[in-house]
Amino acid sequence: MKKENIKKNFGKIRLLITIIIIAGVIIHLFLVYDAAKSIEVVDKKIVGLYPVYPKIDEYEVKFMLTLKNPKSTTIEVDYISYKIYIENEFLGEGEKPRFFIKHGTENHTFLFSFNIMDLTSSTREILINGNANVTVKGEIIIPAKFLGLFTWKYIKIPYTISDKVEIFGM
Repeated sequence: MKKENIKKNFGKIRLLITIIIIAGVIIHLFLVYDAAKSIEVVDKKIVGLYPVYPKIDEYEVKFMLTLKNPKSTTIEVDYISYKIYIENEFLGEGEKPRFFIKHGTENHTFLFSFNIMDLTSSTREILINGNANVTVKGEIIIPAKFLGLFTWKYIKIPYTISDKVEIFGM
């Protein structure tokens, strides 16, 4: 009789441990997903458009994103991608790869260089006259990782910055 009771109790304990492990995994997945989903872009702006001296045909676009992590968990960002347009003409694209966002607010500055000779003549003329409409479109890609080992979902946060920018240094 005692052996049967021990076997019954052992089976119940094993079932209870399995349920606790599964619940822990589900709770962990939810917490990681919730923390990654809570990242937000609180400020975005085009800082400036500058000629690069001494090269007269090289320019740089500088823009900034301010990201806020309201959770106490440090979040890994896979990358921030961006595409740059001047007067709706595509200039190019880039990305900032893998970094971490701690609790709080962090500024991230980006610099994109381009050659004015690659632009159409109408866009080049607008740029040379001292101001231009600049648009930056991109995504912040955050992997939701299980125990930091494998990614089970990606969270994408799109952003767009558009502004008429005066050319500095003209």
